[in-house]
Amino acid sequence: MEKAGGAGMVKYNFQPEYTPISSPDESEKLSTTIRLSEIFDAGVRLEASAFSIEAHNAVTALENSGLQLMQLYGEAGLCTGGYYPHRFKRIYVSPEKGIPFLSSSEIISLRPTTDRFISKKYTPNLNLFLPKKWDVLISRSGTIGNIGLATESFLGKAISEHAIRLQASDPDTAGYVAAFLRSHYGRAQVIQGTYGPVVAQIEPEHLERVLIPDLQPIRRIAIGRLMCKAGELRDEANRLLDEADRLLHERLNLPELNSIAPTDRNTSIAKVKASQLLGRLEGSFHDPVAIAAEKQLRKLSVEVTTVGDSRVTREIRPITKFRKRVYVEKGGIPLLSSKQLFQISPIDIKGLAKGAHTKDLPEIQLEENMIAVTRSGTIGRVQIIPTYMASWTASEHATRFLAAEDMNPGYLYAWLASDYGYRLITRYSYGSVILEVDKEMFSSVPIALPEPSIINEIGNLVLKANQLRDEAWRNEQEAISKLENLIVKKQTPQVEIDAVQPPSELSQLSFDAAAVPIWELVAEISAQVPDEEWQKLPTDLARRFDYYQKQKQGKD
Repeated sequence: MEKAGGAGMVKYNFQPEYTPISSPDESEKLSTTIRLSEIFDAGVRLEASAFSIEAHNAVTALENSGLQLMQLYGEAGLCTGGYYPHRFKRIYVSPEKGIPFLSSSEIISLRPTTDRFISKKYTPNLNLFLPKKWDVLISRSGTIGNIGLATESFLGKAISEHAIRLQASDPDTAGYVAAFLRSHYGRAQVIQGTYGPVVAQIEPEHLERVLIPDLQPIRRIAIGRLMCKAGELRDEANRLLDEADRLLHERLNLPELNSIAPTDRNTSIAKVKASQLLGRLEGSFHDPVAIAAEKQLRKLSVEVTTVGDSRVTREIRPITKFRKRVYVEKGGIPLLSSKQLFQISPIDIKGLAKGAHTKDLPEIQLEENMIAVTRSGTIGRVQIIPTYMASWTASEHATRFLAAEDMNPGYLYAWLASDYGYRLITRYSYGSVILEVDKEMFSSVPIALPEPSIINEIGNLVLKANQLRDEAWRNEQEAISKLENLIVKKQTPQVEIDAVQPPSELSQLSFDAAAVPIWELVAEISAQVPDEEWQKLPTDLARRFDYYQKQKQGKD
């Protein structure tokens, strides 16, 4: 069987000594030859995608690593439980009568949220849709291979049938599995099972072909705990964001919008006077909920201004000059789509050629604590940029907000992300097919401006949450790097040296049984050091000697 690409056929055989660190070049993906036994092992699959060269090279690298391997899933696998619920007729209801229903794309969301609720009463086998804590979540339909961990943020929420729930024996193992599947060696194998002519899919049984290193418990636990800690940090970040939203309403004396205005689409009907049209005839601009929000703001005892006020933002930056894009296969400047801005670990990130886009960076580059708001398609999603995204770039579909020098960017985020901010932003959307919002409209969005102590009380919670997100990212990257380094590391072959080596000086030394033991020499020398010098040493020096040595070298 051969997989062909391009006009000319290029023969390419699997490389038995190949250890990939990144995806192979496109020129390496053109064709290959496979054995009949491999076809039977794959379940008599005849599609070329079932015999991915990238997956084969990943497995070859695992085998060459010298690590013990085992099945990811199955009776003899690291995970013995795995399933996804069957399709069902979804009956959406009000929040009081249902539970939140997340799509499979939300399993890698920084803040899993939804405005859809499925019926508690009419959803068959509802418990199958509710993930258990530390389930490994794998998107199985449409976009294949997104990997998430079911932390506290997912409990009590239903996840669609488009995500496989893979269950490990304990949290550390679940974290280790998530780290492996997020690595190149894991994801390449997962994608290999893809089938379907229209909508790509995988099944739990396809995971039985996935091989994973059977590491020693101490290494597996170390990697797994980093992943679990990352999940806990994001949970805490989301808790702080919820607390900031609660304080925003409490300190400003703002009731929840759904308590003062009808939010059900079937009841969103209102009369508008001609004097209130303001040149806009679309129903969305005269949204009764947005009107109720404006009325409520007029009742506040604090000043209400607009987002474009120089005291609030120093710049609202729409992306207008960034047009032609030059992509590179490897490296480059990461370019996030407006959807990827909200994801834990975006896959298939495009890379911009550095030379071709240096001039675009002042416009498209992200900054720490910059606020990004989606302006096209899906309107009004708000993100505050964590440290690890700084120096990355994002598409023109998200407008950037830079807080004024004396404005806490966390407060600006909290307002725009609140129920009031969302309604006051989305009412401005226009367009018959793809909705848009422009800079002037963003500038016109009202914002409450309380005293600085309240602004900082709310904003600092958001900034702390953003720091936790950055820490979570770094934990995950450390876990994945540790695992990939173990796989890449090989036995270094011994080099034969023909030259005659001079005899070692150690061979001329003799052993003196009457010599003073070294520990007594150490004690004698240590006794000569004043006590005040010993007190200057860190108490954990013995355990963190390398760290303090580096600190000392840095000062020198």
